[in-house]
Amino acid sequence: MRGDRSVGFLLTRAFVILVSLIVCSGLIETAMVLQQHRVVRALTTGVHPLRLANAQLRGVLTDAQRGLRGYSLTGDDEMLGVFEAAVADYALVSQSLRSLADKDEVPAVDEQLIRADTWFDLAELQSRAPPRSAEAVRYASEGRPLFQAFLAANRDFDADLAARTDELRSLSFRLGGATIVVLVALTVGAALLAAITAIITARRITVPLDDVVRVMAQRGQGKLDVRADAGSGPTEIRAVAAAVNAMADEGDRIRGAERDVARRRGLVRELGYRIRAHLSVLDAIDEAIRGLAEIMRADHVLVRMAPGCPEVPRLSSLRDEHAGGPLAPLAGCDVGWLRSGDVWTTDDPVPAGGVHPPEAERQAWARVGDGPVLTVAVSAGEDCLGALTLIRDAREPFTPVDVRLTESVAGDLGRGVHLARLYEREQQLVARLQDLDTAKNDFLSTVSHELRTPLTSISGYVELLLDAEAGELTPQQARMLDVIGRNTRRLRELIEELLVLSKIESGTFQATPHPVDLAELVEAAVAAISPAAVKARVGLHTEVYGPLRLNADAGQLDRLLMNLLTNAVKFTPAAGTVSLVARREDGEVVIAVADTGMGIPEGEQDALFTRFFRASNAVREAVPGTGLGLAIVSTVVENHHGRIDVQSTEGVGTTFTIHLPVS
Repeated sequence: MRGDRSVGFLLTRAFVILVSLIVCSGLIETAMVLQQHRVVRALTTGVHPLRLANAQLRGVLTDAQRGLRGYSLTGDDEMLGVFEAAVADYALVSQSLRSLADKDEVPAVDEQLIRADTWFDLAELQSRAPPRSAEAVRYASEGRPLFQAFLAANRDFDADLAARTDELRSLSFRLGGATIVVLVALTVGAALLAAITAIITARRITVPLDDVVRVMAQRGQGKLDVRADAGSGPTEIRAVAAAVNAMADEGDRIRGAERDVARRRGLVRELGYRIRAHLSVLDAIDEAIRGLAEIMRADHVLVRMAPGCPEVPRLSSLRDEHAGGPLAPLAGCDVGWLRSGDVWTTDDPVPAGGVHPPEAERQAWARVGDGPVLTVAVSAGEDCLGALTLIRDAREPFTPVDVRLTESVAGDLGRGVHLARLYEREQQLVARLQDLDTAKNDFLSTVSHELRTPLTSISGYVELLLDAEAGELTPQQARMLDVIGRNTRRLRELIEELLVLSKIESGTFQATPHPVDLAELVEAAVAAISPAAVKARVGLHTEVYGPLRLNADAGQLDRLLMNLLTNAVKFTPAAGTVSLVARREDGEVVIAVADTGMGIPEGEQDALFTRFFRASNAVREAVPGTGLGLAIVSTVVENHHGRIDVQSTEGVGTTFTIHLPVS
């Protein structure tokens, strides 16, 4: 302890001496600075302005003499003006010189001003004498010694002022040197005192302190098992070493807790993934219960769902303890006291959201045991789906980290239950839609087949009547039968398209490729559409660079060609043109069907191959059609692994380009 006190006493005494030296140094420096300030002030406010005023006085008299002499010799009025201006300046300069002079300098100033006044009196007489006259010459001769006398007095006064300037500068220099010497001496003394203090401090303080610093550096490098020596050195250093060791122990504890929290967060994150991956509500709840029991070290886990969730099991628990086990009383309690985002835990002084469990809930907890309880609302958005309750048999309370992790799992469980419910509803809806789709396809297929037979009979009898098999027809009867036949063909084409659509939707409209020459199919399709083109007065032009052999379904390609050509003729007005070009290009067969028809609006071209789609201008012009032809064309192209491009301008025309691979 004596060593500790001597160190403290020496440090205190050294500090006092050091402070005294600093104070003395400051006082001496302040005194010398003040003295230097006085010297500088005397120079800047006294001597220098006075010398400047003295020089100005000499300059004024010199200008006056020069102007007066020039006027006397030349008679130039401008030179007389210079003299008169100097006379006016003299009054100001002489007044300034008197105001700047102190009591010791007043006699010298008065002397030269008297001589200047004497000269100015004679000069005034000379200025009135005629130029180059004997009178002017006489006044000039009399004034010359007076002016020289003034100059002598002015120079003597300026010399005195210069001597005072040199004296003041020398004094300032000596004061500055003395200040430096004193400051250097005091600085050296302070440095010696600091060195002595440092040596003593190093021996009694810094050695054990360096040991503490070394320990802290080693811990910073990752050697977390080292500790400082808290049994040697002064009391303060021992206290610092003990504090470092306590911080090290606390750091180890915090790091261990952080590692445990990070591990549990990873487990909770993985648990959330597993919960959301389940498409079954029951599986998602069971996954959450098992995972929470392990991660949160909970002995009892119960999930109670709200009554408004009919697709979700109302109760689920670890080891089915809600069914006749210790959780049975709690399982019978209502969860209506919870809202979305609510949390309640034992011994929570300020429950989030002002949650207050009912008495029945508390009694049910007490029947399980006296361990801590954590209840979290299972939510999906703003809806509370149920409650998740964790109970421990031991008295270890749930920490804030436990609460946050459980909230995270409850949130994942709420989202998982919500998604699983949506998935199950979607599956049910998909099953119903599939049943409806199957019934629709069966209906379309059945109706189409049933309609084909009477339509074939009607078409046959119409042809017989038109061939006059039952007798000659009047022109009116022939026109009526022609209308019947035309609408019969349209109805048959519609039925054929519906049958194809039914096959497409059922997945049975598949291509059966065989070697085929597309040029022959094009020739047949053009021959079939020519009567309709002639009737519509539409020009039909073809360019086929055959043969165009490829592996394809001839029936589907024939339907593709007929649909494209039929649409082109149908949407092209009279005197328009439809052209078809077929060629081989880069291992593909390319078919281009172009028309000069009404075109397709640009904003509607993306929906062109949608079933039952019809362009707005076609609807407006009342052009007949079902909107199935291009959908069938698109399916045929897909079946042959090709592609279709469309270029259309409303009011100009449309071009469909089909690319089909040869093999």
